[in-house]
Amino acid sequence: MIFYDYFFFKLVRFRCSLDECIAMKRMILLLFLGYYPAVVFPAEKWTPSLNYTEVIEKAKGGSAYFQGLLGIYLRSGEAGSTVSIDLSKQWSEVAYKNAHPFGSYNLANIAMLEGDFSKATTYYQDAALLLQRKASGGDAVAMYCMGEIDFQVIPTNLPKALDWFKKSSALDYPQAQATLGALYLKGLPGLLPKDSKLGIEMLAKAVRAKSLTARYNLGMAYLGGDGVPRDATKAVQWLKVAEGQNFAEAQYTLGVLILEGQDGVEKNTMQGLRFLQKAADQNHQLAKRYLEKRQGKSDETEIISGRNVSVSLSDKDLIAKAKQMYTGVGTTKDYDGAFVIFMPLAEGGNAEAARYVGMMKFSGKGTSKDLNAARQWLSVAAQKGDSVAESILEKYRSLFD
Repeated sequence: MIFYDYFFFKLVRFRCSLDECIAMKRMILLLFLGYYPAVVFPAEKWTPSLNYTEVIEKAKGGSAYFQGLLGIYLRSGEAGSTVSIDLSKQWSEVAYKNAHPFGSYNLANIAMLEGDFSKATTYYQDAALLLQRKASGGDAVAMYCMGEIDFQVIPTNLPKALDWFKKSSALDYPQAQATLGALYLKGLPGLLPKDSKLGIEMLAKAVRAKSLTARYNLGMAYLGGDGVPRDATKAVQWLKVAEGQNFAEAQYTLGVLILEGQDGVEKNTMQGLRFLQKAADQNHQLAKRYLEKRQGKSDETEIISGRNVSVSLSDKDLIAKAKQMYTGVGTTKDYDGAFVIFMPLAEGGNAEAARYVGMMKFSGKGTSKDLNAARQWLSVAAQKGDSVAESILEKYRSLFD
């Protein structure tokens, strides 16, 4: 009844007599309960044969259904689309103004990304009743949306959510297949048996339909060895495909993996920072916090790219490049440029880079002279087993004391 009252006051915007308002309220209630035929929306549905270009054309043609669907695609990267939260929000607002539940549902998801849980709850409430009707009418997208609401929104209803995901998946909606496939890989005790074979089959089917959700989930499956042999190379390959669609979660995951050299991934500080910065630019909260912990070094990639140093270089290659710039062997001597490369590598735990930062802080080459900072960085290098740093500390002990 809460939903009914909300929609009643939203829809009835004109002055009326008490009897007229009561009659209008009764008519709307009967409409929601199914006693009147639905007349608000034309009979439009997603089908497996529908491509992204057709969705755009129908949305531009004025269809509230496809305006809402386009908003969902632009947020989640389905059908091979490039993620754009701003565009997603714009199309969702258009659908919302046209009273379609896909609009309010997607605005709720965007509010969740922005951390505004109160607004998200309001939008979810706005969407739930009409989504329920459309889902019950056999719409695969609405089924998936209801599954997400039941899965995520408190109070959750996991059995009902799984039922919606299964129904949507049976109608070949790729995002439902990608979600259910990932759940089968893990299993849900008492609710969903672990079935690695089925999980991978569902993910593979959704991948063929260009589902970003499936591409990302498959990458994470390879990373964790869920249903497939653990393979960091394949994980990074799939995560890069998802990142190429501007998916912030993939950018964040890749950034941490590559920056820290986790799970057998070759460490590359600059490339890792670049991915993290791309995620942070999309307001990814964990990426922003990660970069903040690096003491404001989130602009390092821009500085380095300005000096024509490729972010695709591994840390080993970057060290070699910086040493060339420091010594002037094979290139023009550039202390400033060398320091810009050494510093983030040192902060990332590279002993040789820490030694060079200490030496440059000691001499004032490429940075401000600071004996205290020099001692700290040389000590970091020495603690990591750098014998040259140990010798420097011993040689200049009197200056550092």
